[in-house]
Amino acid sequence: MHSLAGTTRRPGRSWTVLRWSIGLGLAGIATWLSLRHVDWAGLKQVFSRPNWLLLFIALSTVLATTAAKALRWQVLLRPCRPGSAHGWRLMRLLFTGQFVNTLVPRLGDLARAVLLGPQAAGHAPAVLGTIVAEKTLDGMAGLLVVTVLALRTPLPVWLRGPIVSLTVLTGGLLLLLALAARRQRWALQFYRRAVSQLPAGVQERANRLLGGLGLGLGLLGRPADTVLALIWTAGVWGLAVATNVLTLAALSIPAPVWSAWLVLIAVYVATFLPTVPAQIGVFEYACILALETASVGPEQALAFGLALHFLVYAPVVTLGPASMAMEGLNWEGLGRLRTSVEVDRAAQ
Repeated sequence: MHSLAGTTRRPGRSWTVLRWSIGLGLAGIATWLSLRHVDWAGLKQVFSRPNWLLLFIALSTVLATTAAKALRWQVLLRPCRPGSAHGWRLMRLLFTGQFVNTLVPRLGDLARAVLLGPQAAGHAPAVLGTIVAEKTLDGMAGLLVVTVLALRTPLPVWLRGPIVSLTVLTGGLLLLLALAARRQRWALQFYRRAVSQLPAGVQERANRLLGGLGLGLGLLGRPADTVLALIWTAGVWGLAVATNVLTLAALSIPAPVWSAWLVLIAVYVATFLPTVPAQIGVFEYACILALETASVGPEQALAFGLALHFLVYAPVVTLGPASMAMEGLNWEGLGRLRTSVEVDRAAQ
């Protein structure tokens, strides 16, 4: 038994070492690229007289963005009927997920599903399905923003590859939502053939998983909820770009409004990279690349990236641990959840 445990954990540890190695490498390169052309006196000058009122308002829009995400999630969760899915609880779960994601990317989304699953119809798989629907809506919003930006200004070369990946991923997720909404007979037949050779117990678990995911993914089968979720998605992205605009104004950085949208897209696609906690280095370089397109100098762009990074992550690192404690998720429980994810990944 001891030998078996060792063989299942080793691949998980190897994946963790590889992910951290890639993340540290990307963070180091991004940090060097961010700092190589910076004049430190010029950077200090940008920070010399910030507009504190605008920075406070920008911080408020960050909190409002999380509130809008909670209200959108409440709409997505309606078929799951979780009795405790009131606005404040969903805010706590979102802060918990965001905080965990700063430490281990994607683990926070699974933590949300596990914490809310016991109170939801369809349990954790259904909640996970709503999170997939949430990611699909954000992917659609990102593609819409990119399309509008492309009409205003030529997209930078570095953004083309990530946009292709985002298009493919979002298209696949939309297809998944469509299949869940329509429950196409051919898709169900394909699934039954795929699991028919599995042991009875595995088939039962697979059927429960599919049923839960289908419940959470069924957004497109509810037109009124779809429209409402799209409205809240527009609110989420609108508030996020307002944070960027306010931060630029607070630091007296002259930049066109479209550059604030480009920053939003650059930071969004950067979240898909394997990075160190809180995207240190990568976040700043994404901001610099976006503002460089608008002819903003390296000192101003770096100052903006540092300020925005603080505004975005300050609520997460302060309210996240408190939310974890209120949800009864401690570090030991988080470690067990992480280990189970690594074992599942290694077994695939």
